[in-house]
Amino acid sequence: MGEFSAEGGGVHPGKPIIWPTGKSSSTPVSSSQQTQTPGSVRNVPSQTAPAEASAPATAAPSAGAPAKPAPTVARPLTVEDIRTHLLQQQIEPTDFNTKLASLMLRNGVEVSRSNFVRVMTMLQGTNQSQPMQEAALMLLMKGIDSPQAVKVLGQYFSENPALASQFAALKQGAGNLINTLSSGKALLDPNLLSQLTAILAQLDETFQTVSEKSLSGGKKLFNQANTINDVRALKALLQGVGQKSAAKGGAEAQALTQAMGELGGKLDGILQNLVAQAILSQSGRQEVNYHYQQIPNAMTTPEKNFEIVIQREGEGKGSPIDPHNTQIVMTLETQNMGKIVISMIVKDKKVYIIFVFNAKEYGEDGRSLIAREYGGFQEKLANQNFQITGYQVKVDPAMCNIKPYLIPLLPQLESILKRIDLEA
Repeated sequence: MGEFSAEGGGVHPGKPIIWPTGKSSSTPVSSSQQTQTPGSVRNVPSQTAPAEASAPATAAPSAGAPAKPAPTVARPLTVEDIRTHLLQQQIEPTDFNTKLASLMLRNGVEVSRSNFVRVMTMLQGTNQSQPMQEAALMLLMKGIDSPQAVKVLGQYFSENPALASQFAALKQGAGNLINTLSSGKALLDPNLLSQLTAILAQLDETFQTVSEKSLSGGKKLFNQANTINDVRALKALLQGVGQKSAAKGGAEAQALTQAMGELGGKLDGILQNLVAQAILSQSGRQEVNYHYQQIPNAMTTPEKNFEIVIQREGEGKGSPIDPHNTQIVMTLETQNMGKIVISMIVKDKKVYIIFVFNAKEYGEDGRSLIAREYGGFQEKLANQNFQITGYQVKVDPAMCNIKPYLIPLLPQLESILKRIDLEA
């Protein structure tokens, strides 16, 4: 079972594709194949047919005659294969460890003792659910060793919070606090009350224009780091003011403290969301080296989520985004056609586009809409010196989620390893 290991840093030679397109990146290994296919797992070492003990030695082939290749055996990976490998790595082959090992394989991560120990260390203090395991493996591939980051990212994978709805809730909470402040003016210093009211008034305007600024054609999306700092600062201010008002006692002070606590909770939810996005945007191995961001989509009422993943060039820290050679994946929730994924593959300023819909009826409408708007889309990209070489429309509910692009898997291992999870 040494074939589970890999050279050069612990990623399996059959690295996962980072940008799923609905097509398998490799050919499944069958019994007729004698070598490993790129993108597949070397499930079993090549085996030659055992010779009988009493059989005479095989005569050497005559000069000029081609040697016959030794027969090989290829079979699907089994739960016992993984358990045997775990034992060889001095890891107890429990059901949990076996499932975790299969998840590592699906992510193209070497099932080595050192990797296993690092993942288990990061999982300490969590519920060790699959979202937490996925978060730990993501951080492992990005070279981040932080149990706290696992909790933030695991919660994000588990709850899949929508920034648009969080901003809407924040707006409501800010309005409630402003009303409460007006009825409890005597509880706070007039200067502090004036400054806090002004900050809350600006809060709605600031987040209201986030999506408009991000989608206005600028070179950069809104700055995650600056937004995180602003949210942290406001949350700390509310905590300090809330403590002062609570110390005065009375019904008005209690109402003010409660309103500040509710708004602080909404700010904390947004903060956790933004921090998770920042973690996902960290550089790492090529398979998980991208920029990810959520943006409230102001083009829908109420606002819905707009998500974007942009592939980076190469791997490691400082790897840039090359706008002429990359892949951009955008998911957006629409009012009339459900969720749509638009995948733009850019190569030397030539663009191929894949539109994915999550239901057949939306796909039919989508084809008609795209055909009508295709000429205008071509013209807009041509104005930016990009040429559309073609497009396709697909219906695939699974690929209408952003997660397959954030956590890429080895496609042909899915059915085998899901079965192993059930057997374990």
